[in-house]
Amino acid sequence: MNSTSFNISPSVLASLPTLHSPLTSWQEYIAPAVLGYVVLCRALRYRGEQRLRRRIGFPDGCGREALSRMTNEQAQQIIKHLSSYEFPEFHRLSLEFGLFRTYGVESISRLLLATRNLTDPVKSLKRYEDTGLLIGELINPPNSERVISALARINFLHSKYRQEGTISNEDLLYTLSVFVTEPPRFISQFEWRNMNEMELCAYGVFWKAIGDGMGIEYKGLLAHDTWRDGLEWADDVKVWAKRYETEKMKPSQIAHKPAVALMPMMTYWLPGFAKPFAEEVICVLMGDRLREAFIRCCKLTLSRLPEPGIVAAAIVYPILLLRRIYLGYLVLPRIFPVERHGDIDPKTGRLSMHMSYGNYPFYVKPTIWNRWGPQAWAIWLCGGKLPGDDPSKHMPQGCLWTDLGPTNRMGVGAEEMEVDIQKFKSSDRRGCPF
Repeated sequence: MNSTSFNISPSVLASLPTLHSPLTSWQEYIAPAVLGYVVLCRALRYRGEQRLRRRIGFPDGCGREALSRMTNEQAQQIIKHLSSYEFPEFHRLSLEFGLFRTYGVESISRLLLATRNLTDPVKSLKRYEDTGLLIGELINPPNSERVISALARINFLHSKYRQEGTISNEDLLYTLSVFVTEPPRFISQFEWRNMNEMELCAYGVFWKAIGDGMGIEYKGLLAHDTWRDGLEWADDVKVWAKRYETEKMKPSQIAHKPAVALMPMMTYWLPGFAKPFAEEVICVLMGDRLREAFIRCCKLTLSRLPEPGIVAAAIVYPILLLRRIYLGYLVLPRIFPVERHGDIDPKTGRLSMHMSYGNYPFYVKPTIWNRWGPQAWAIWLCGGKLPGDDPSKHMPQGCLWTDLGPTNRMGVGAEEMEVDIQKFKSSDRRGCPF
């Protein structure tokens, strides 16, 4: 049989269906899927912000008149949401750097050196944890027993130094100011979105109420005696704090010592070869004025606080920018809150922690997960302490309010605290502080 050849015209070939390989078909869906995921992340991220505004009662575009009626209870709910869902990492970090910032004031550093509470290698471990715990407890409902007791304990710990005159009203106001100004600064620079007007107002309302509870006087220091809302009060505090820093935050052999002592705590978990660079990064993030004061102190006293090189700034800022883009476009909003504080045992009255603020497991229960979970193995491999280790020091059974503070003031102050507790209970702290 003769073979027959067929000539197929190009037009016929073009009309035949094209066969795609499975790989080619799969690749066609990559770009739409990635784009869809990015749009979903972005939409859900901002949906959470708008949902919070509607839930609290300050929808977008509500205006300053509505914000002037914001209560302390509403402000607390806003800050609790921001610190637990929206910006947990940099909210905590901003408060740590805020406390670090107070070290640049010589009168505050002199007290820290005299008491050795935040400079002694042993005493500082517990005092650092207690400071974080007390500040964290304030972010609870204003009339709750936890807030009232925490505020009463803070007042007791400060009372001795206020009576002696070793800590002034201006020092307390400046310390309060860093809690007002540092979180918005860190979040605007490093987080996935800026804070809106409602959230900024909440910081002013919340910390104004805390300042009132601490008995801080504003008259004669701030530019005004009355304020329209939390935004106006926060702006007034910010202006005063800048002026105060200009006068008080100057190179000092006293001021730089607590800063140098704190560095090992901030770089505790890093390997030795990475610590010098990490210290440079910390100096970059602390801001120009504080960095200049500390670096000059270092040069005058030959201390170890490093002057950051251009490499540190060139690396840390791009990394933080990439993190901002990653969280804003590629990460779904958080479903579960970040909770460091546990419950108070109704039988013993002791407060336990889920996670410590520092590097040691103060007040953390030695559960199976805490001692044998993945994080516990990582801590063990790095040579850290686990919950249940050194129980006499770390108190895994939890703490009483009178346990918080310097070791020489543990177990004292209950009567003095009770006076403040009754005063707070007789007033309604939920309302607007203006």
